Amino acid sequence: MLRIAARVTAPRRLQLSPFVARRLVGHTPNGRYNAQAELAHFQAQARRKNSSAILYVGSFVVAFLGIAYAAVPLYRLLCKRTGFMGTPKTEPVVRDVDTLRPLASHRKLRIKFSGQVSTMLDWSFKPEQRFVSVVPGETALAFFKAYNRSDKPIVGIATYNVIPEQAAPYFNKIQCFCFDEQQLDPQEDIDMPVFFFIDPEFARDPLMDDIDDITLSYTFFKAAGR
Repeated sequence: MLRIAARVTAPRRLQLSPFVARRLVGHTPNGRYNAQAELAHFQAQARRKNSSAILYVGSFVVAFLGIAYAAVPLYRLLCKRTGFMGTPKTEPVVRDVDTLRPLASHRKLRIKFSGQVSTMLDWSFKPEQRFVSVVPGETALAFFKAYNRSDKPIVGIATYNVIPEQAAPYFNKIQCFCFDEQQLDPQEDIDMPVFFFIDPEFARDPLMDDIDDITLSYTFFKAAGR
């Protein structure tokens, strides 16, 4: 009688990579492959990756906020040094007597003044003179008056610019009240001086030939948190 021997073949199983196999040994008492242990391993690995991603994102947000916070003083410094965006230069400039001598032969420039307050600040603020006439190299003094119309102390802070913007690099302020907090008591008023000059280099710039009027404009805001 012919007997046919049947050979039972075990089901094929995908081989684990050596990397995974090394980490699964010891997850079971006999050291064999265990699907639940593998799943637990990868879940733990995913949690570690998620934690790392959260840390990276958090670090990025903190760094971004730091850059944003530092941008304001850096922007102000740039404007003060270069006259960028119509901001007068307020950085000290070393000059001798000759460079500050008024250019008497130059045409007169009319320096106008403007003052505004934000809607959140219960002050009045305006220049005490409409304009002054100067030549490049001549120093001049102007005053603004601020008045607290409310019944409580208020701290304000002013920003400024020059119009037209291309004249700003030549507008030098020796003394002013901009970017400094000013506190006024109820019903108190104060005179605020601005001491300035137009750089003599203004006369040598052909782009300034058509500029006869320059406006110095201030806007007062309520100081943040005050």
